[in-house]
Amino acid sequence: MQTVSLALLLVASVAFVQAAPGARVVNGETAALGQFPYQVRLTLNVGNGQRALCGGTLLNEEWVLTAGHCVQLAKSVEVHLGAVDFDDQTNDGRLVLESTEFFKHEKYNPLFVANDVALVKLPEKVEFSERVQPVRLPTGNSDYAGEAVVVSGWGLTQTGGQVSQELQYATLQVITNAECQKTFSPLVVRKSTLCARGDEKESPCNGDSGGPLVLAEDKTLVGVVSFGHALGCERGFPAAFARVTAFRDWVNKHTGLATYVCTYGVNATHIHLRTFVPLFRWPETRSLPPNAL
Repeated sequence: MQTVSLALLLVASVAFVQAAPGARVVNGETAALGQFPYQVRLTLNVGNGQRALCGGTLLNEEWVLTAGHCVQLAKSVEVHLGAVDFDDQTNDGRLVLESTEFFKHEKYNPLFVANDVALVKLPEKVEFSERVQPVRLPTGNSDYAGEAVVVSGWGLTQTGGQVSQELQYATLQVITNAECQKTFSPLVVRKSTLCARGDEKESPCNGDSGGPLVLAEDKTLVGVVSFGHALGCERGFPAAFARVTAFRDWVNKHTGLATYVCTYGVNATHIHLRTFVPLFRWPETRSLPPNAL
């Protein structure tokens, strides 16, 4: 069993970082435009001209769910929706908004990565389209063990590598918390944690923090990217996520999103909210929290 010190936050510095050709979530694939319309990219201003990269998930017209460690030092958040390739300046469906209204869970504990969730309120309500839609939220309390899930983000392609300019995704499988505790300490893997790993060492990496983990079958949101193993993203270790069902009451309390009806498109969907390296990359010129990348 590994100790808490082997868990690293999956945050990434984005200050003037250039992506390499073919960059992707570790062993993942490039997403198509509109494939993950709920995916949000967050560029966080952490002061002194430094920025950091995280992911997020669109809950409705004005709220984004992300990781608590992503906003811990943020002064403001630049929110990108409806985009896949950030080198493509012709993408006229992209939305970019700046928010100064965001907050982490009141009981967020960075030492044990507990309650690692946060909310970002958009400065205006967004209009849904084929490229911008809210995520489906879970209605039950399944532990999802054995389920195929999909993680997505613009994070590093490998430990110490570069962030991707194109949205990447990978299919993982949920494992039990008991299995996950063989890698990470029970101090960081608790009931509110969900763990998953890929058969071919697919994994989220730094810069993917706060991003969505959804069921492969119907894209129901089940996790928020939180942390991975200190020895690297490409080593085949499980990654850990905040379990969405554990925070449904907290999300509802702050957003009023108990039940949400998505009316975009022909088939409206009735959605009920049930709702360690944090996978965030800190600017390289600032003092880092213990074990953060």
